Amino acid sequence: MHKISVIVPVYNVEDYLESCLDSISNQTYSNLEIIVVDDGSPDNSGQIADEYKKKDNRVSVIHQQNGGLSAARNSGLEQATGDFVCFIDSDDWIEPDYLELLYAGVQTFNAEISVIKLKKINDLKELKELTPTKEDWLVLDKHEAMKSLFTSNNIGYSANNKLFNMNLFSDLRFPVGKLMEDKATTYLLIDKSNRIALNSSEKYHYFQSPKSILRGSFNPRKFDTFDIHEEIIMFIDKFYPEVSLNVRSRYVYTAVRMMMSMIENNYSNQKDYDRSMEILSRFEQEAQADPDFSPKLKKLMKFLLKHPNLPYHLSKSKVTASVLNRIESMR
Repeated sequence: MHKISVIVPVYNVEDYLESCLDSISNQTYSNLEIIVVDDGSPDNSGQIADEYKKKDNRVSVIHQQNGGLSAARNSGLEQATGDFVCFIDSDDWIEPDYLELLYAGVQTFNAEISVIKLKKINDLKELKELTPTKEDWLVLDKHEAMKSLFTSNNIGYSANNKLFNMNLFSDLRFPVGKLMEDKATTYLLIDKSNRIALNSSEKYHYFQSPKSILRGSFNPRKFDTFDIHEEIIMFIDKFYPEVSLNVRSRYVYTAVRMMMSMIENNYSNQKDYDRSMEILSRFEQEAQADPDFSPKLKKLMKFLLKHPNLPYHLSKSKVTASVLNRIESMR
């Protein structure tokens, strides 16, 4: 039985951490090392982790100054000794056979990555269920997986619902100091793989507060996603040109979502709106030509380009729900 390193970055999650660790400790796959990285939590999360270590000798705890999610994950990777590695956010929880199923995927299909569906929850109630694929397992080569990454939710950017061969991280780490660190890393991990196994089961429960979706205050650091996508485009054009159209369409989708988020949070910075609009203008032809791109999004893109100042003016006003709903219905 191979050893799996489970890395749990921790910051300000004292209300959820014990439940998360219980779900890991109770896995049917038992050959684990559980690395908890306390990223300078000002609450009692660090103490809770230390106490949990006394209950399960597979648990180790790293205490460090706050450096963000990437820094915490990277610290865990430096200490990890497993053959495979997975990442679990400390306010999430996994079902008892989660790791056993992921391990079966990499072993059965000789894959470097196995993937399971995420199930989003909100205050312990279901927020959204993702539609499972028709088959329990789908095995892709890296070219098929790269296309899937940018045209569907089957793989997704998240590092949390995946099991990775540790060798993939031999010369790769998460980027420190940026948001959207998963988006910056997942495509590179796929590139280093030969096979990726996907399972339609929903066994990773992902906590997402309604305030964190779009309704919280807008964080301009979210624009890191544009810089990351520019890097992705250059990489894909060079190594996966068959996916170039899809990557540009996904960039348009990202820009549209960013504008909707700015509107809904009354964020009125003309320069940032102009940047989003420039992406739509730059890649309009590619997105319109992409058969995998949503017809509704094509319609919305055309509408926004026809009324380039509308998003900015809406953000400065108290946007009524009916106006936003009309825009939303076009997605």
